[in-house]
Amino acid sequence: TFDNSKKKTVIDFQTDRSKSPSSRRMSSLRDALLDVNRPVFLFGTVPAMEGAPLDKVREQAHKFAAKMRELATDGYIVYDIQEEKGRTTDPRPFPFRRMGDPCEFAALLKSASGKDSIVYKCVAEHVGEESFQDWSARTAKVNGVTLLNLVGGASSAVTYTGPTMSDAAAVVHKNGVVFGGVTIAERHLKKKNEHLLLGAKAEMGSKWFITQAVYNADPMIEVINEYGTLCKSEKKIPKKIILTFAPCGREKTMKFLHWLGVSVPVATEKAILEAENPVATSVNMLCDMLTRILKETAGSNVTFGINIEHVSIFKEEVASTFDLFRRMQNIVMDNRGIAYAVRYSPLLSLNNSKKKEKKQQTGLAFIYIAFVVGIFFGRKN
Repeated sequence: TFDNSKKKTVIDFQTDRSKSPSSRRMSSLRDALLDVNRPVFLFGTVPAMEGAPLDKVREQAHKFAAKMRELATDGYIVYDIQEEKGRTTDPRPFPFRRMGDPCEFAALLKSASGKDSIVYKCVAEHVGEESFQDWSARTAKVNGVTLLNLVGGASSAVTYTGPTMSDAAAVVHKNGVVFGGVTIAERHLKKKNEHLLLGAKAEMGSKWFITQAVYNADPMIEVINEYGTLCKSEKKIPKKIILTFAPCGREKTMKFLHWLGVSVPVATEKAILEAENPVATSVNMLCDMLTRILKETAGSNVTFGINIEHVSIFKEEVASTFDLFRRMQNIVMDNRGIAYAVRYSPLLSLNNSKKKEKKQQTGLAFIYIAFVVGIFFGRKN
């Protein structure tokens, strides 16, 4: 708890302010994403392997949900893993393994945890007999997934089978799905137009943007500030930008980050790989990057979220994501100048079929926000 002073109004960002503390409820991830004044905290994962038995897939979902009870997350991101042919001529450091349906896995996660997920969908690579329109309708009605992150193709040199981003955006909007998009600061290094792409995607209906893993603060800061300036010139409120971070503790993971197109300055890579404890060093450096990004974009009027992931199954990298999440959550909240506390609350949204499992759960962490004098201190003007 950061502030328990007397007579300070305690308000949960995830609930109606008019309600008494005893009647507070956790709001949906959808509400959290659409609230332009509220930071959001997410944790990324991938589905089970394609073809895995349902009981094994369900077990994986429950294990992940159990681990996440240690963290005050608003929800999760489930990635749509693609082979991404044409991304680069360099060999893929890790072999491609086809994963199961991310929407089905997100539904299992909701059953296990009570929390929603943003599901990535690579619209360019949509294949199969089912049209994208039918897929979108089924996803919402059958799996209950109403939060998507739409992604285009990895390379402009490849001819894709799926719809364009604008067509896909129109389809999911008709099906009542709220969607966001991606922002890749590395593109800005060459084309200097990433902020314009964000503006165009917002016009299509994107409600937020999620970055790829950040290892270079400079282009990210430039994109955010130029996007903020663009929105100000057009008298628009910037969409939320969710910054993604992933620890790295070995050369193979670093090679994979490069393969994914992540910009890692030479000095940063050298400092991590030559450190006595590479994973811990990467966590410290990423926290410093986040602090710098928040400081140097203070005038952008952009609200941020945090997404933590691991890009390999290397044990030390996986374990370090928990420390990285907690530290970055503290950095974001402290930057806003708002006292807050993490408390536990029973979660009532699990379905009836999971009541026995629910009895074994002590509750899920979420964030209460206490408004203090100087509530807007640290906010973006």
